[in-house]
Amino acid sequence: MWTATNFRISGHGIPTYQLNEAASPEFGGLSSWEIEYDQGHHRRADGSRHDISFIHRHPHFEIFWIRQGQGTLSLDFERLDVRSPSLLIVGPGEVHSWEETCAIEGSAISLSQAFTSRENFYLPFSQLVSFLRPRRDRLVELGAADQDLIASIFSVIRDPAAQSAFDRREVVKALLLILFSAVPGGADCGAPGDPRGWHSAATREFMNALRLECPPLTTVKELASFMRVSRSFLHRSVLRDTGRSPGSHIRDRLVLEAKRLLAHTDDSASQIGLRLGFRSSAYFSSFFRRHAHALPRDFRAAARGAGATKGVRGSSSERAG
Repeated sequence: MWTATNFRISGHGIPTYQLNEAASPEFGGLSSWEIEYDQGHHRRADGSRHDISFIHRHPHFEIFWIRQGQGTLSLDFERLDVRSPSLLIVGPGEVHSWEETCAIEGSAISLSQAFTSRENFYLPFSQLVSFLRPRRDRLVELGAADQDLIASIFSVIRDPAAQSAFDRREVVKALLLILFSAVPGGADCGAPGDPRGWHSAATREFMNALRLECPPLTTVKELASFMRVSRSFLHRSVLRDTGRSPGSHIRDRLVLEAKRLLAHTDDSASQIGLRLGFRSSAYFSSFFRRHAHALPRDFRAAARGAGATKGVRGSSSERAG
């Protein structure tokens, strides 16, 4: 069950929710709860109502099973119209907020980095990452047969008593693998040549390091050192699997993070540049203008003019979502 102690806020600027694994160690990096979203609020089991319309992110995966209702999810400068019945995954570091919610009911699961780590093999990253497809295609609408199966899977995951004779983490892993295989388009996750996944372990680890490290690692050398591989090996693997160099992926990640911080914080361009590893504000402004096709101040003005910063400044430990 979700409780206020399952999450804590950390970091500066954009509110970041961390799973508090110490609050429920038996879950082993897994947290699950029922959701009732209506008119921008989440109604919890104790009857209290909490704002879900503010911008935030988290370093773990969240899987939403929307049984009823509809709403809009703002996700990194795009808006997704969410309708039931559907499945939705929000990835690590993605900045999001719920808007215009109307009687949304369902279930949600959070999976920590520990749960999905390569060392533990609790859940292959390739299958999760493959669902972090372009945001306009992220929402998976489900047929009747899929609904029944997914409803059963979420029910068992939320009921530890149903798994008492087994290692809960292994049971959850098996159930999630069934879930991803059942979802339309999910059966071939990570197969060679599949544009939604990568068959190279090095490429998978590289792409996830880009997602999980915040502020991001900013050079191929840093990423290769973090992964304990050579730069040449990393370059070959990523280029073969994605058709693009590691450096181009890093640039995309830096531009996205810069856009997030410009739109959703009051930090100056100079502060943001330093946070992202740039030696000077002039260098950061030049980089941003070259790759985002706008000066930092102009992008900030346009983003805020479009309402991108709703509920950004200020945070509360009571909030979560």
